[in-house]
Amino acid sequence: MIISILVLFAGISCKKVLDLKPTGSFSSDNVWRDPALIQVFVNQIYKESVFAFKDGGFGWGSQTDELYSNFNWCSENTYTLGQETPDNQGSSFPLNYSSTLNYWTTLYSTIQKTNLFFQNIGQADTVGAGQAINNLKGEVHFLRGLCYFELLKRFGGVPLITKVYTTNDNTFTDARATWEQTRDFILSDISAAAAILPKVYANSGDYGKATLGAALALKSRLLLYAASPEYNTANDVSRWQSAADAAKAVIDLGVYSLYGNAATYNTIFTDNFNSEVIFSRVFSPTVQEDRYNTLYRDLSPNGYNGYSAYNVLEQMVEDFDMADGTPFAWTNPVTNPYLNRDPRFYADILYNGAPFQNRTAQFYEGGLDSKESALSPWNASKTGYTIRKMIDASYNFNIQPYSGCQWVAFRLSEMYLNYAEAEAELGNSGQALLYLNKIRERVGMPDVTGSGTALIDLVRHERRIELCFEGHRYFDIRRWGIADIGSKDALGITITPVPANSTTNFTYQIFTTQKRVWLPASYYYPIPRKEIQIDPSIKQNPGYN
Repeated sequence: MIISILVLFAGISCKKVLDLKPTGSFSSDNVWRDPALIQVFVNQIYKESVFAFKDGGFGWGSQTDELYSNFNWCSENTYTLGQETPDNQGSSFPLNYSSTLNYWTTLYSTIQKTNLFFQNIGQADTVGAGQAINNLKGEVHFLRGLCYFELLKRFGGVPLITKVYTTNDNTFTDARATWEQTRDFILSDISAAAAILPKVYANSGDYGKATLGAALALKSRLLLYAASPEYNTANDVSRWQSAADAAKAVIDLGVYSLYGNAATYNTIFTDNFNSEVIFSRVFSPTVQEDRYNTLYRDLSPNGYNGYSAYNVLEQMVEDFDMADGTPFAWTNPVTNPYLNRDPRFYADILYNGAPFQNRTAQFYEGGLDSKESALSPWNASKTGYTIRKMIDASYNFNIQPYSGCQWVAFRLSEMYLNYAEAEAELGNSGQALLYLNKIRERVGMPDVTGSGTALIDLVRHERRIELCFEGHRYFDIRRWGIADIGSKDALGITITPVPANSTTNFTYQIFTTQKRVWLPASYYYPIPRKEIQIDPSIKQNPGYN
């Protein structure tokens, strides 16, 4: 058997072995006896299993009340318009303009690689490399668990495959496991990873590899889902306790701390491997990976030669509170709806009048960043807003469109929110408020108080703000059993200068950017029909014929 080793996982580390260039094909025997080649093989697993930006956040947000997808790069409109079927679930990696976020086929392809690793790793020459080989085992256990979690989020219980299929296999009878069985399988991989992985790496060249914290953070997210109303219909309180314990285990590692403040909040995402980051994927500044390290260009408005690829919805803008903690409200008259808001609003959203790259953004009618602009009007935002979060505004993408950038897959703030939610559900309001308010205090927002369902609502609201555009909202509203609220029509804003030549005085009119359709079946994605034709023992998700 010949295995082609492709180095596609650019930027996960600066370590020389992780920067190996493609060297053609190697025999299977050579691969599994050479620690350097095994590392290259594992790098590819990282690339395929750690979704980022459009795959990990913006594509999901565009199917909710966060975002509108300007170009439908991930076929988001298939879902927002209620058109998903088992026959239109393209699945390709890393970039294909006809792909969807389904990924059944590609995730199982990646799982095949993890199983191939475990089947062959016993051949490895561990002389002088025993610790490195052992660590790789922990990394791949983590990555396989991550792949199955991505499947669980999309489909519910799935077939649990641990064998390596070959071209000689032509009959498949792997039925779907239950949701709980899939959860337990993932937990077993997490436990195996946690028993091996270090808290930190001494060598900065290893930054980007999975750690103990990454494994425990995945466990926290998984057990929070398992405790949530949609998957915990009997309201088993022990599930909430397990979720609380899992989040606290990450917090108590003592490795991570909140990073930044009201003025520097966005550095959480632009400063690589900072103290808040538990696990991230960093892209190379030297090799272009389209739609990944072209992030700064893709998100920026047309007036800056950007693409306005994902547009923030008006309902997301309105959910950012005022700086004093009171809800935003349209009162008459509103001379500037963007004054005195939660500091995270200014870090996360580019709005009319926002300072950005040596001028203020002009989303008003006739402005440089509007649909009437002389500069690439087809790339203008359709809602009057674009994403500011994760953009390094000091980088000039007009000189080079690609740059180094970081996708934060797990961070401490999420662990605080996971813990706060579980403790609120358990009735422990003191602990819930302690960690909820740590997040708010970091950006100078006033503390909140509450108990019972009011506190649970406060936690949910804080998740909406703190974690916006990071890929959580889509799955949060599903696990809470309220997915339909994310499918209301997408709203934008028309900003009109008054008088017509003014650049400082405006009127504001909310309008519908996109009419959306809600289907009850949309709690889960449909399994591609071709996969059921290959393995008839797989049962389709409800609501899809």
